Amino acid sequence: MSKTKFTSYAAGITWRQPVVFVVATLICTVLAIWAVVSAPVESVTGVSGLYIAAAVYVPLALWFGVWGCLAGYLSCILMGLYLGYSLPFVTVWALADFFEGFIPLLIYRSLKTKPTLDLKRPRLTYGLNALLGLVLVGSAAAFVLSQTTLFILTLIVSILLLLVQASVEDRKTWVTWLIVGVFLASVVSGLFGVGALVAFGNVPTLAFPAVFFGWVFGDIIVLATLGTILTVALTPLIIKSKIYVRRFFS
Repeated sequence: MSKTKFTSYAAGITWRQPVVFVVATLICTVLAIWAVVSAPVESVTGVSGLYIAAAVYVPLALWFGVWGCLAGYLSCILMGLYLGYSLPFVTVWALADFFEGFIPLLIYRSLKTKPTLDLKRPRLTYGLNALLGLVLVGSAAAFVLSQTTLFILTLIVSILLLLVQASVEDRKTWVTWLIVGVFLASVVSGLFGVGALVAFGNVPTLAFPAVFFGWVFGDIIVLATLGTILTVALTPLIIKSKIYVRRFFS
């Protein structure tokens, strides 16, 4: 990389971005450890059926650029080390959480799409978000009670509610969020995460499909519910603040 390019990337970086990175990493680490301890997938250490931390990875990336992606990456490393995994493994495994935020960030920035949310029908949108909160509670209950059918039903309901939201608000904004921020982010994370588990021998190769779909479904639910709620509630405030990252680093 030339000196000119490096300077252009570094321009605008202040003390705010590193501070945001540290705070976001702490929050993500707490959420990650809590999720894998409170709602673990049986026989697969470090995998949660409702990985709540995933709900913040994409919003953090869209708000804070690569700093948000790195917060997700480091939080996963710290979570893995806490669970007793080796450093070589977690540095690869944590790429799942890095790319869960980075791929949406790359697409949003490439399309010059800003995660702005000027609501056309705020009361209806807030009502839909309240319902998404209830769906998340239902998902957690279904997972704890091992009600697979109910768990899948909550996933379907969350997607339907997002489609309703897309129909009453800016369609491009919400369809992009659903396809890129929810579905694609979850699939990419699952490929990296479960792929690393298989590659390092932590999960049998034949178990890849089951663990992968469990990983992806869980991430879709938390992103569609809690991720959406965070996006609606905080994006307008963060975009107007000095901590918002408009490009990748500043």
